[in-house]
Amino acid sequence: MKTNLRKFSLIALAAIGAIGLVSCKGKDTFDPAMKINRYTRDNTSGTRDGFFTAIGFKAAVEDDTVIPGTIEASGNGNMISLVNNDVYGIGYISFASLEDSGLKALKYEGVEVSEEKIVNGTYALSRNFNYINRLEADCSEDEWVLLNGFLQFMGSKEGLGIIKSKDGILTTSIASAESWDTIINKAENAALKAIADDPNHAEVTMKLGGSTSVEKIATSLSGAFKQKVAAFKPVHNHSGSGTAFKGTQGSEKNSVNSMHIGFLSREIKLTDGEDAADGSYGLICKDGIVAVVNAKNTFVDDVTAAQLKQIYETENITWSTLVA
Repeated sequence: MKTNLRKFSLIALAAIGAIGLVSCKGKDTFDPAMKINRYTRDNTSGTRDGFFTAIGFKAAVEDDTVIPGTIEASGNGNMISLVNNDVYGIGYISFASLEDSGLKALKYEGVEVSEEKIVNGTYALSRNFNYINRLEADCSEDEWVLLNGFLQFMGSKEGLGIIKSKDGILTTSIASAESWDTIINKAENAALKAIADDPNHAEVTMKLGGSTSVEKIATSLSGAFKQKVAAFKPVHNHSGSGTAFKGTQGSEKNSVNSMHIGFLSREIKLTDGEDAADGSYGLICKDGIVAVVNAKNTFVDDVTAAQLKQIYETENITWSTLVA
């Protein structure tokens, strides 16, 4: 009897183990019949603008009703977190944020994203990173000096090196750029040099913000500039490209949301309310936009513009729909 009981126990344990293995396997297997959970950015986001414009879905840049049932991410980092925690999710992020994201980048129209392919136009999902600054009339004397010093540092040999190290795709050569020492010692930068050389100069708070896609580059640049000019005290508040013009020259330039320098992951809409002053904005670098899925998504590796449009305009769409 004991022998039979022991055999029964071993059989039962083996069965339980087998069930456990099947259960684990089922949990890790991607099911194409599941609904696609579609993540997007808010309608002030430059990444959203660039993404939907590129895939031929311009109506979705600002209108949430044409992408019903989507889940809104508050920024690039939040988008990464949401898709990382959703096996059946899809979203889009900046190429500059891809490397450490843990997400799977989808080929776009058969082309794998890379810096070289963004520059030569082979990879079509791309856009510019831009800046816009506050005007002299709205700055104190020291703010204006430091603002211009920061912009010059951004274009220096050291600044361009930082942009490249943070995955910005440069359109100018680092080798041909001037060093910071050369720039700060120019006669026209005497006021900037005086502030930089004065260890007792009071800190000047400089507000920077705008695009979350450009945040990594912006914070790295401001931190490095702080090492060069101790009086420069950067305060960052990045919530989307739509706040850049408003905070520097627009409706919120004199509010708590004011900025000295705003960053955008799209172009300034000069004909659509963002009437920025000549000479107050410019290009930082280029970037790509990447359609991303969870790393456990084994079903899809490549996506077309038409498929992305179909995904985002269809509320209850399953992964199996993407089969040609």
